[in-house]
Amino acid sequence: MPLIPAEVTLFTAGTAAATSLVGSIVLLRLYKLRKWGWVRSTDSLQGKTFIITGANTGLGYEATKALVRRQATVVMACRNMAKANAAIAQIREELGAQRGGALVPMELDLGSFRSIRKFAGEVQRTIPSLYCLVNNAGLAVRVPEYTQEHFEVHFGVNHLGQFLLVDLLKERLLEQRTRVVVVSSRMHEIEAEIDFANLGRWVAYSSRLNRLYNNSKLMNFYYARELYKRGFNVHVLCPGLCHTDFFRHYEPKWYHYLVFSPIVWLMLRSAEQGAQNIVYAATESETTQERNPAKGYFVSNVKIRRSKFHFDEETSVRLWNESVKAIEGAR
Repeated sequence: MPLIPAEVTLFTAGTAAATSLVGSIVLLRLYKLRKWGWVRSTDSLQGKTFIITGANTGLGYEATKALVRRQATVVMACRNMAKANAAIAQIREELGAQRGGALVPMELDLGSFRSIRKFAGEVQRTIPSLYCLVNNAGLAVRVPEYTQEHFEVHFGVNHLGQFLLVDLLKERLLEQRTRVVVVSSRMHEIEAEIDFANLGRWVAYSSRLNRLYNNSKLMNFYYARELYKRGFNVHVLCPGLCHTDFFRHYEPKWYHYLVFSPIVWLMLRSAEQGAQNIVYAATESETTQERNPAKGYFVSNVKIRRSKFHFDEETSVRLWNESVKAIEGAR
């Protein structure tokens, strides 16, 4: 029997171990893709009009494309009209011969009350029937930034901007039983609070997390709860941690991409995958007396689950009242 050199044995064992590791990673990724879920319905949405804020990029872009593919009319509410039109051209190119529904770009800057009021007026004038409003636009920044009304942007854009938009359209939304979709995040469960003493102010919390962002996502959920209690057809969701340009304000270095690319591939959803939760909330999810935003239920992984956060009714009402004061005080 021929002798096998030790080097060959070690090489063979190393190759087998590497192959096994790669196989395990691929299987884990496939498991996650299945767990994250997918909207299976392809029913036509022709004749239904959706508004999606922040529709030119990331989750908003993918949700727009998915709905238009099913013949929906989507109003792309975007701050930058050049980027909105470029996104429309890209969607048309990706759909190819499958033209899909109509795409309507409209200017909306959630960091400006004037822009929000102008947009709401245009909606009232040009859209007789609104099936769904998707409050998707949001941001996370690492240095102080402020809205036109001088609110720090996590509070001003992520929460107060959509609060004002819904308030301006409330009669229409209630009358037509329009779906109101609120894009929150599971970050509302982690180091999040409603800091009334600093509402609308920039605070440098001593945390590795962006507490201002987490707080704004908790506000989104509290807001959805109050909308539901006031008779709105509201659905709140978490899209999951997605690989989009959402963190562009953090200006990652080249070595961050090198180090974190394997983690991103394994742990993060694509924008298309995350957008499935938006599409589901906008078209299929249903609320009941037992399972609704007021009782802490939201869409995650294309199904309904309950938040781990303990919501407080006094805080819920107070945030609503403080938000009303903020939009009235900035007229």
